[in-house]
Amino acid sequence: MKVEELIDIGLTKNQAEIYLELLKNPSQTAGKLAKKLTIDRSFCYGITTSLVNKGLLNYIKKEGKRVFFASSPENFLKDFEEKKTKLEKIVEDLKKIKESPEEENLVNVYEGKDGLRVYVRDFLESDSFCTLGGNLSIFDKLKFEYKHYLKELNKKNIEGKIITSVKNKESIKDLYSNSKVKIKALKEIKTNVNFTIFKNKIAIYSAEETPYVIIIKNKNISEALKLYFDELWKN
Repeated sequence: MKVEELIDIGLTKNQAEIYLELLKNPSQTAGKLAKKLTIDRSFCYGITTSLVNKGLLNYIKKEGKRVFFASSPENFLKDFEEKKTKLEKIVEDLKKIKESPEEENLVNVYEGKDGLRVYVRDFLESDSFCTLGGNLSIFDKLKFEYKHYLKELNKKNIEGKIITSVKNKESIKDLYSNSKVKIKALKEIKTNVNFTIFKNKIAIYSAEETPYVIIIKNKNISEALKLYFDELWKN
């Protein structure tokens, strides 16, 4: 387990380091943790308190000092479920606020891993999709989440077609092995940029270094590109 993996699910670097340290070596005071991890002593007290509030640490008092222990890793799932429940309620409330009709044509630009997450969540609300490119870098960028996305894709029976490079064909077939996604390869495809057509939208994205995602909502453009895609698929 790496510190970066805990950072990816919401902890700060110091919170992750303290939790992992106590998981490996329980029964430590904040002072001892501060010294071992070279964290400012007063700052360390605040971090341990925040982890206690999250349910990730507990403590006993021994000779007037708090001695900390890491709580069960299962508490991460409990925390996630609580946040998910709250977020679902917030989303429903926000939907009620948005009374004006959606614009016919929209262009949204996103940057970073969060942009990729926004795209994937939107993509998973579709019935079918077509992708040209099939570069594997998006799987690397979202490696901790993607297995859950694939599980949801399979559960919803989302159908798809992917035209990718000969180099990536077998790897992508393995990823989508239990789904309704069909794969074809073209020798000429060597780009790191992917195009996905879904609903009335087109997503153009690259997950190299700093990820970028452009999502265009336009029925005419998406239908036209779908025709081009279908011709490529036939050949």
